[in-house]
Amino acid sequence: MARNERHTLVYRHVGREYLLSFVVAFMFFFFIFFINQILLIAQRILLKNVDFLAVFQLIILSIPQFLLYTFPFSSLTASSMVIGDLSSSNEILAMRASGISMRRIFIPIIALSLVFSFATFLTADKALPWSTRQYKVLYTDLMRDLPTLELSSNTTNTIGERVMVNKEVTGSTVHDIILFDLAKKGQSQVLSSPKGEVTLIDLQNFIYRLDLEYPLIFSSNEKDISSWNLSQAKQAQFYLDFSGQVASLATALPSQLSIAELSERIETYRIALQEDLDIHAKKILFQEEELSLLQALGETGQALEVQEKITELKNNPPINFYYQYYRAELNKKYALSAACFMLVFLTFSISFFRVKHGRLIGFGLSMLIAVLYWYMLFFAQMQIFSVSFNPAFLIWAPNVLLFTIGLLLLLFTRRL
Repeated sequence: MARNERHTLVYRHVGREYLLSFVVAFMFFFFIFFINQILLIAQRILLKNVDFLAVFQLIILSIPQFLLYTFPFSSLTASSMVIGDLSSSNEILAMRASGISMRRIFIPIIALSLVFSFATFLTADKALPWSTRQYKVLYTDLMRDLPTLELSSNTTNTIGERVMVNKEVTGSTVHDIILFDLAKKGQSQVLSSPKGEVTLIDLQNFIYRLDLEYPLIFSSNEKDISSWNLSQAKQAQFYLDFSGQVASLATALPSQLSIAELSERIETYRIALQEDLDIHAKKILFQEEELSLLQALGETGQALEVQEKITELKNNPPINFYYQYYRAELNKKYALSAACFMLVFLTFSISFFRVKHGRLIGFGLSMLIAVLYWYMLFFAQMQIFSVSFNPAFLIWAPNVLLFTIGLLLLLFTRRL
């Protein structure tokens, strides 16, 4: 058999095994994230008797959110399983004995992992922003049809810092209402009314108006228990704001924006940060001028205090929260895409050992690496707000570290 034919045969065999293992790993991770998403939607929507088709559409639109992690972890797991299986069955040993280099064995895995990297990038930059917009539209439409304020007899509803207790409910008419209002700090207000009417006045922001008849209002001050007030009126109005409930799911997070949208907002926050840095520099300059004046006058004590202020200012430059956040999310799109390619290098060193139950060992090893990578990325995200340098260094650190370890292990095992 010609050398090119042997190489083609190896490429097909390894590539086919890698794709089959990728499908198995992909279904495993997809199922885990999918079930979690179903539970999340069930908690907020499914329990409110929403149409099944609408719930199914929400679930489908939420899939790109977890594909960003499904692709890298599946690529890693597939590579680990394939190489472990080939080593266990001595196929790698046979290939090497026939004159096929290890580089030829790794080529189809690297090539396919690059394809998955591109798929992850498209998901992060195109599919996720589009699905988020569609999710927001569908979810908002559902919330308009849902009874955001679920009125039923003998129930309690919490709206922000207000708690409403009621008895019988007929349509939108509520009887025997007790309303606890804790919106004002240090003050509490209890309101009772024999009858009230609930009306949706702002469909876009989900704001309700509660019209009360002959309300009795008791007000008290927490700091002074002897200070209280009791009043009565013919009518009273309260506004109940549910917009926060919708925003938590319907608003696009930075991770759900496209690269172009992130870049645009990053530039806005960069300008804001530059303004803060200019103000910070002026403060330091002012303190340095004051220090020079005090030193000239011989005011040693005050000069030391000003010197401490200058040192503190220099050690604590301003940090723009959003500038760091959006830059981190932008780099995370690239880092997760590259992880499909970079993480597979950790599995190549397995090919130099004969491992029993290669697929199972490979699967277990990939799970450990996936968990380690996820925790490292999570830790890096938590640290971006405490540093003033570019968060790209932190976001890319897990990729670079694991990729370097993979190359070193490969170099070390080849010399055994």
